[in-house]
Amino acid sequence: MKMHRRSLAIAAALATLVSSMGFSGQSFAQAFPHKPIRLVTAFGNGSVNDLIARDVARYMTDSLGQPVVVDTRVGGGGSIATDIVAKAAPDGYTIGLGTSSQLVMNVGLFKSLPFDVDKDLRSIGLVARTPTVIVASTSMPKTLKEVIAYAKANPGKVTYGSAGTGAVNHIFGAAFARAADVSLLHVPYKGSGPALIDLSGGHVNLLLDSLISTAPIAQQGRAHLLAISTDKRSPAAPDLPTFAELGFPTLEAFTWNNLFAPAKTPDDIIAKLNAALNKALTEPAVKDRLAQGASENLGPSTPAQADAFGVAQRAKWVPFIRALKIDVN
Repeated sequence: MKMHRRSLAIAAALATLVSSMGFSGQSFAQAFPHKPIRLVTAFGNGSVNDLIARDVARYMTDSLGQPVVVDTRVGGGGSIATDIVAKAAPDGYTIGLGTSSQLVMNVGLFKSLPFDVDKDLRSIGLVARTPTVIVASTSMPKTLKEVIAYAKANPGKVTYGSAGTGAVNHIFGAAFARAADVSLLHVPYKGSGPALIDLSGGHVNLLLDSLISTAPIAQQGRAHLLAISTDKRSPAAPDLPTFAELGFPTLEAFTWNNLFAPAKTPDDIIAKLNAALNKALTEPAVKDRLAQGASENLGPSTPAQADAFGVAQRAKWVPFIRALKIDVN
């Protein structure tokens, strides 16, 4: 009986101590993060998006004190990876690297998706946007003005490659054709790699792709870089004119990245992830990686700014894509 009374007294004393220190039962819950975080990506190992994800994950790990592990889930133009995040527990332990393919193009291309980008996802923050260059085979003229004149003189005979039907560079090629008022013949490939090979071999005339992908074949004399979609000339290619310089100030052609999470993820967790992302984007190694591809670092940003950016991109591109009536089934 004495031992029982002593135990009750000790318990009461501990309760009084905890109360006096201002703790509650919830305070003993483990703070976020207390285990590894999964960063789901939609594109293969060694791709530009994969490299960006791994750089960001490395430095977010340092800030958060828990490993941020890249989990690659390819397929469905990115919709498989997006769906994994959309249906994950909203606890911050499953997040995604978003791309314009996943969060904009797919919305316009597919009649239905297993998730709603606006309702099932929320942004953590912006990462970067990467400009597109237009590159021509050596059989084509060396300037954009001359290429357009040639295309107008040969309607429907000038070809442009893409990574596949509905791919970003397919859409950008259609946007360029409309802006330049020319008729181009689309040639889809299974990825940008095969399209680049055929471009350098003269089997396709044009391609819209990233600078980091196209610059090597241009440097080898197997293609001509014609224009880049930056606001001003890129330090990575100072001799390459912008579309705006060449008379197309409204032609927008860039891909972009963000980090996103399930829609119901609490604000305090989103805030911690956002702070870690923004800090990662200040790291020299991350800055260097983005600069190699002429990418614009979009950090720091807030979750609200990132959400607004995505909404604006969908408002611009989804109606255009749907008007193309692309069959991706």
